[in-house]
Amino acid sequence: MEINSSTPPTEVTALSESCSYSSYSVGTDIELDSAKCEAVKIIEVQDVNDVVKPRKNNAMKLFASLAGNVLEWYDFAVFGYFGDIIGDVFFPPQAGHLAIMESYAVFGGAFVARPLGGILMGYIGDTYGRKKALTTSMFLMAFPTFLMGCLPSYAQIGWPAIVLLILVRLLQGVSVGGQLMSSLVLTVESAPKNLSGFYGSTVLATANMGTLMGNVVAFLIRNSLSDEAMRAWGWRLPFLAGIVVAFFGIYLKGCEDDAPVHMPKTAVPKNPIRIALSPGNRRSLLATCLVPCLWVSSFYIGFVWMVVFESSILSPPVPNAYATNSVSLLLTCVLFFPVAGYMSDLYGRVRIMVIAGFGLAIAGPVTIHLISLRDPIIAFFAQILFGILLCCWGSPMMAWLVESFEPEARLTSVAIGYNVACAIGAGLGPSIATMLVDSYGVSSPGYLITCFAVFALLGLWISPKKRNHVSDELLRYEHIVESDTSSETTTS
Repeated sequence: MEINSSTPPTEVTALSESCSYSSYSVGTDIELDSAKCEAVKIIEVQDVNDVVKPRKNNAMKLFASLAGNVLEWYDFAVFGYFGDIIGDVFFPPQAGHLAIMESYAVFGGAFVARPLGGILMGYIGDTYGRKKALTTSMFLMAFPTFLMGCLPSYAQIGWPAIVLLILVRLLQGVSVGGQLMSSLVLTVESAPKNLSGFYGSTVLATANMGTLMGNVVAFLIRNSLSDEAMRAWGWRLPFLAGIVVAFFGIYLKGCEDDAPVHMPKTAVPKNPIRIALSPGNRRSLLATCLVPCLWVSSFYIGFVWMVVFESSILSPPVPNAYATNSVSLLLTCVLFFPVAGYMSDLYGRVRIMVIAGFGLAIAGPVTIHLISLRDPIIAFFAQILFGILLCCWGSPMMAWLVESFEPEARLTSVAIGYNVACAIGAGLGPSIATMLVDSYGVSSPGYLITCFAVFALLGLWISPKKRNHVSDELLRYEHIVESDTSSETTTS
């Protein structure tokens, strides 16, 4: 279309070769090639103040986002590392491992709340911008975590202590249900399209770093305090420290707002929840409910529940369980995770994931059997092998999730699918694993991972043939070329 110099400024979204986006206010000749969806050179800028220039604080925003990601997942995961003590503090004395099982049932309750958080934050992110969803989730995590450190025990007020614990944990679940996927979609949409796997993997790697931080804090506190002090007040310390994440949320909240990447500001927003649940989207949505089940169940059984299994459920316990678990988590799900993401950029997401899925189906029972031998060296290398296979599934999966959906309801769709998987795999996994140990022996939880591997591979098989929707969106806007000389002459 041809626009003369008197035409009011129009908002146009452009994406550069680095795949970052900016808004340009323009007043003349914008020619749109409907076949290629190509934006042609901006001839004249009406007001230089209307141009949104490249953001100078992107590096600080990225740091604040990733640091907030680390701390938010520390807040969420530290509960799991103190599951045995929380069971003793908030539940009445019971035989066997029933108190631990109930503690992990509360832990799993947060995962049940995650789909609600995913829908809420997905709607905010698709409608008002990814950053707004991210900062909202940070505040929702910081304050409930701090409150958990202030809760009275069962010995002090009885059953209301259990109710308060559940309520605070549910608020954490709502928060984290939107945080991780908001960060993921924002990162992958802003990344070079040939490195989506690598950049997507860094989001979950930082979340894993937060989980590792919870492991290290649990190890230090448990080895610094007596058992009596731990149960009296020591367990509260890591939760009280969780308020720190709010400061990174405050910083991000002060940064300039981002418009949704997929639409100009003048567009009328559609309801992303309705789009996400539409018939044409349901097959992809079902696949994204099944595929992450293997990642979340294996991670929470293999690294969060596992350390309690080694130190409190096995008798005698595995020596130095927290130390070996921390090192294996660092080497695999933090350091190797981006490597697996980069491999998926080179060799394809599905190819890497299929190999890893079959490997985990076999390695699950073998790993837990080897750990149950109570030899710390064998346990360490068993977790390393398990962690490498888990990275090769989870790391490519991050970009795979984002690439599965069109941009107008991408965050909502990804958040619903991933958080339903978390409610099933991570919410039920640790408590079922504890029940299996009591009922069928110490090696039995490994077969639970095999079952999740079967469902996840089925999800990968039924998923529609992938179109890289992120790349499609970028191609629509990334080529800004000069218009022909005659158009420029006409405009002048």
